[in-house]
Amino acid sequence: MIRIKIIVENKTKDKDVDSVAKIVIVDVKNRVLMLTRSSYHKKYAGELDLPGGHLKKDESVIKGLEREVREETGLNIKNPIFYKTIKNKHYYYIKYDSQPIKLSKEHTDYKFYSKKSLNSDNKFEKIAIDILEMIKND
Repeated sequence: MIRIKIIVENKTKDKDVDSVAKIVIVDVKNRVLMLTRSSYHKKYAGELDLPGGHLKKDESVIKGLEREVREETGLNIKNPIFYKTIKNKHYYYIKYDSQPIKLSKEHTDYKFYSKKSLNSDNKFEKIAIDILEMIKND
């Protein structure tokens, strides 16, 4: 007799929800970390992106942000500062503490961009510009 063990996964627990958390990471030269999306993403491949992504069911915004940033960049963020929410996207910012960056398959490259090299027509670059302006006046 052959016995087969069937494992039923609870896929709803780890299912992504519509809420998204993104973070603007600013270095000591007031440049922003931007990631280049890989073809792993069907949408917006090759475009600049902020670290972060979709939250999981029953996951807090902060926990989801920490998880997404760690998955995408290898960075452990602490005490992100809330900036604003636009529709389903929650934006935060933080100062970069020089941890090494290790990209996941979701992105092909990263670079720190100055305010003048960012394009305000891109929604994530616009948020980065707004945050750079705001912290400049602090």
